[in-house]
Amino acid sequence: MKQDRFKHAALPRPKPGRPRADQAGDVERRIHEAATALFLEQGFGRATLDQIAERAHVGKTTLYSRYATKEALFEAVVRKCVETFLQEMDIVSVQGTLEQKLVRVGTELAQATLTPYVVSIMRITLAETNRFPEIAKEAFRLGFGACVQSIAAGLSGGEEPMDAERATGVGERFVELALHPLYFHAFFGDDLEHLNDRISDDVAQVARMLSKDLE
Repeated sequence: MKQDRFKHAALPRPKPGRPRADQAGDVERRIHEAATALFLEQGFGRATLDQIAERAHVGKTTLYSRYATKEALFEAVVRKCVETFLQEMDIVSVQGTLEQKLVRVGTELAQATLTPYVVSIMRITLAETNRFPEIAKEAFRLGFGACVQSIAAGLSGGEEPMDAERATGVGERFVELALHPLYFHAFFGDDLEHLNDRISDDVAQVARMLSKDLE
């Protein structure tokens, strides 16, 4: 999930007109890549739908028929970001004690999210909180919810599976205590390599504390 994946590359300009059904996925991909690149380069406020249409090599009508507002497109970009890091985690049934499960899944989640791309999307969202509070709330809901879902999924499988409601509660506490402090440092420019080096110790400490609280 590296930021380089979303840099703009020269694309052949398609012929004008409505895209065929078999081209719809490619059009959507180009729109998302162009929007992500421009949001990262210019921030949400300065990027425009016209710029995105031009970079994606699609007509304005095509773009506006899919996303009537820039807010709707940004929400789609955030959703795609969440889907991407969840797919890359590829969580399977985790074996072991509660502490061992938290360490395993929590470490994978921290490594999947402490990347230049994910942190940049978070920064853009925070930067626009005053102007577009609803976008910030939705982006937080999506990101926080996906992280909690990842932890809960790990705790709900394997030996001694935890019931879904309890697993969600533990997931929320784990994300708040282990991941949010790392994200906070990342927002203010702390070196990501240094933060990734902290993951093992931070995750292990919170996993141990939560496990003792639940004994």
